Amino acid sequence: MADYFPEEVIHEILLRLPIKSLIKFRAVCKSWWSLIKSSTFIHTHFSRRTAQSSNQNDGHLLLLNALPEKVDAACQLGELFSLHWDNPEFGEYTKLLNPFICHNTAYFPKKITFLLQNFHVVATFNGLICLAANFATIIWNPSVRKFMFLPRPRIPFPTDYIRKSMIASYAFGYDSRTDDYKVSRIVSGLLSEAPCEVEVWSLSRGAWKTLSAAVIPADFNPAGISLRYRQVFVNGITHWQQSLKNEGNCIVQFDMINEVFGKITVPDALKRKNCFMSRYGESLALFETSDEVSEGSNAITCIHMWVMKEFGVPESWTKLMSICLEGTLIAPFGFRSCELVFRMYGGMLLSVDPKTKQVKEFKTDGYRYHFMDSFVESLVLLGQPNAISY
Repeated sequence: MADYFPEEVIHEILLRLPIKSLIKFRAVCKSWWSLIKSSTFIHTHFSRRTAQSSNQNDGHLLLLNALPEKVDAACQLGELFSLHWDNPEFGEYTKLLNPFICHNTAYFPKKITFLLQNFHVVATFNGLICLAANFATIIWNPSVRKFMFLPRPRIPFPTDYIRKSMIASYAFGYDSRTDDYKVSRIVSGLLSEAPCEVEVWSLSRGAWKTLSAAVIPADFNPAGISLRYRQVFVNGITHWQQSLKNEGNCIVQFDMINEVFGKITVPDALKRKNCFMSRYGESLALFETSDEVSEGSNAITCIHMWVMKEFGVPESWTKLMSICLEGTLIAPFGFRSCELVFRMYGGMLLSVDPKTKQVKEFKTDGYRYHFMDSFVESLVLLGQPNAISY
């Protein structure tokens, strides 16, 4: 082919191919292998694929994670994850095997239930999924069937007793300035008032870095973060909900680019209310909820949605929607296109369009899912020497 096409034309053709084809074409010749695994090619290919999928209504994928009540034969193989097309048919794209389970089943056959139940999805970004547990943290790219263990953190849990009295919060995000992926780990004591410690791992550095105590806010307490709800990553910044004794609700930030903490105030009307946080497009959204009972004794949840229209500007918080749903709301479950999915008591998922206020059931394939986020395939990790194939 090189005899008939200039190198730049071949490069352009390869950039337009799907990931499955590129994985096969690595074996054509050394020059193609070197090109496809290069960081420049991986970044350009992802940018083009993302732009292409954004122009196609059926081009989006949703990553879902199911935590079963009973470990059956399927789950013993680690089938806890699946990708689905984000369309009304909710068609399954592929089932994903937990890479740690697949890699270590021979070594941990009797601990399979423990392993399955202790891994949780921290976040997903640019085709990578971060999985964390007390005994391991993993960065995983299911598209290229590669994953890597993060090295042991510098701030470990030394003993079983201390482990029970400590808490570790993880966040996963992207540093657009350096095209790098980072994991932050915040460790604090549940029973003591000792200051928390923070360390950050980056893919390019390949190691943990402990942050100076000076960059950690004095009133920051990971034990006060709403750990029931996952992080919200917007504009290179990870956000958590936190409740402070004197201030009430607020939003704690960690800037993945500059590796510093910050804080965003919420509207005065929400500081003492029961709130949930989610992402809405490239903005932050807060949901104020209240429970009511109709004449027929049916539970009704009224939801008021606030959106920060100008990122980082607290004065731009605006109430965008108010709607009442039949049933008791547990929490926002995920974000898809222009719709928000809520988990209701009893396991039902409802999809709500904030603009039209149209409500419909978000039907799944029988599993009870505990995590959902948008997903775009990528080649990241393909050229990483420490990545493990499975």
